[in-house]
Amino acid sequence: MKTNAKLQRDVQNAIKWEPLLHAAEIGVIAKDGVVSLTGIVDNYAK
Repeated sequence: MKTNAKLQRDVQNAIKWEPLLHAAEIGVIAKDGVVSLTGIVDNYAK
């Protein structure tokens, strides 16, 4: 089973590869195996 830190890094790395998203604008938190994203989007596609 992945650690919370590993889950968080994996999600952050996946976000970096998505051209429509800006990784610096998205907060990623992993706790007890659950990942939460925070941030504001400016259009539906994001």
